Amino acid sequence: MSRFHGFRTCNICDEGCTPGNFVDHQGKRFCTACWIERENPKHEAVEEIRAANREAAAKWKRQKYSRTEGPLPTGPMSSRKD
Repeated sequence: MSRFHGFRTCNICDEGCTPGNFVDHQGKRFCTACWIERENPKHEAVEEIRAANREAAAKWKRQKYSRTEGPLPTGPMSSRKD
């Protein structure tokens, strides 16, 4: 089974991006915290946003099971009875 490794990383802080937590601008990917810090350096909640992004990435980036890590999905059974 294939693995899904996510939506790349932020070009500034190298944190993993999750759906809704990144901005693509001029060919670069920014997490929301780095984008806010770039556009509004005096924003009070930048560190809180950065912590929320890290938590979301840790929760969301769980990889799919492989054959060795877990059961295979249910699907059509083989017609051969070896």
